[in-house]
Amino acid sequence: MKFSRIVLPIFLCIHISCQRNEYKETDINKEIVLCFNHYNPKPYKTPGLGFFHIDMPKISYINDLGNFVSHTPKIDFDTLVLSCPKEYKEIALSYLNFEYIYYSIKQGDTIIISMDSLDYPLLKSKHYPKYNHIYNINHKLRKGRTHSGLEAKTCLGSDWVWIAQNIDFAQAQNIEGWIKDYCPLDSLHNMFNDYRKAYIDTVNFLKQQRFITNEIYNRCNYLLQLKVHESQRMLNKDSTYYHKMEQEILDEYTCYPSYYEFLDYYLWFFNYHVKGIIESQSSYYDWRQTFDELSAKPFQPKSMQILLQRCINEIGENFSAEDLNTYLNKYVKITGDSILYSKFVEQYNLSADANQLLLKDIQGNIINFQQLLKKHKGKVIYIDFWASWCVPCRKEMEPASELRKQYEGKDAVFVYLAYNDTENSWEKAVQEEKLSTIATNYFILNSKNCKMLEDINLRLIPRYIIIDKNGKLVEMNAPRPSDKRIKATLNKYL
Repeated sequence: MKFSRIVLPIFLCIHISCQRNEYKETDINKEIVLCFNHYNPKPYKTPGLGFFHIDMPKISYINDLGNFVSHTPKIDFDTLVLSCPKEYKEIALSYLNFEYIYYSIKQGDTIIISMDSLDYPLLKSKHYPKYNHIYNINHKLRKGRTHSGLEAKTCLGSDWVWIAQNIDFAQAQNIEGWIKDYCPLDSLHNMFNDYRKAYIDTVNFLKQQRFITNEIYNRCNYLLQLKVHESQRMLNKDSTYYHKMEQEILDEYTCYPSYYEFLDYYLWFFNYHVKGIIESQSSYYDWRQTFDELSAKPFQPKSMQILLQRCINEIGENFSAEDLNTYLNKYVKITGDSILYSKFVEQYNLSADANQLLLKDIQGNIINFQQLLKKHKGKVIYIDFWASWCVPCRKEMEPASELRKQYEGKDAVFVYLAYNDTENSWEKAVQEEKLSTIATNYFILNSKNCKMLEDINLRLIPRYIIIDKNGKLVEMNAPRPSDKRIKATLNKYL
């Protein structure tokens, strides 16, 4: 490891020293051009338990309006032209749906973005070849300092810590998935510390040799600190840790996508503090209290808006329509941002009749639940509440397909209702699960604002209910398709 830390600066010196003078073009194009060359990272799961994250944006950046924007390149070739009024513009590329890698791209540059054999991003400059070494620093430094293909800091900030803490139990019970994903905590710490040392040495060398500006040097140190915060998440039990981060919550950083990840880590530590205050035994945070405590802090307006937007998103997903309306009104009063209010009213159909469950099929036709029941009166209706993001829901789709085949020609109807989902994600999942040809496949338009869903206390999915031939709800928690009891239950009502 020591050898790699020495060789890298020398390697850089050999290849860059002949071009040490900075370019001094007078009419630099104030844009950057990103050319994606077969940049299509594949879905990734860990070797053992198959850990994976919800899809992360393939590329993110801050647009001219100061908004965080995500983009998914076309599979073969794609080009993205971004304004770059300053000397550099930061972009974020995702890796394996686990990590963001941040790049400061020089104004006027055109970058070819491809992947190595492990799907890690590789950048190649068209106009400033000497910057290739700087753009790809992280690609070089992470080699030999990873576990399951991921940086040690990523593992330290995720479920690998839990596995390491319970490995004796896993070995005693011969739980193969845990054992395959296992890495000792001291090994993860050593890998990260070695990476951090090599990173600091390399960045300091680049600064001393004037290969990077003060601005890029400071950004490099900021990004390293971001990795440190992530590495602290799972093991840190200091409920005041968020205080250490508050001095870095400044609106001048809102032009960087990495700042949004920084705020996510801040909220992680802040919610640990909130959870301690409310003495909750639940793994879920009370984002309403998070919102109230944050809104009392003296943060600058843009940063405050970003933090409160995150709270509103979580309240929308996990709390009632009444709570969402309450906190949307608070949000507008604090930030003056009525756009988010309108977005959520539309997303959750908060203005719709709460007595109706509104459904939309794959062709865009809209009906309500009572019309659905009337249409299939005289048949037993088995309803599957699911979502594209719900892994247990998706695992039941194959058994559900088999169950449908076994009841073909019988007085049974299988209905699929996407709950608390987004239409784009639902449409994609419908194709993947081969539900597009099923007429009784619907997207719930008012998941948040419907009395019926409150009446059946729909909070967790997958959830299955059965309506009998007379239109009466007879099973509030029916067996799932993979359950051996499901056939007997259906046959009883048939």
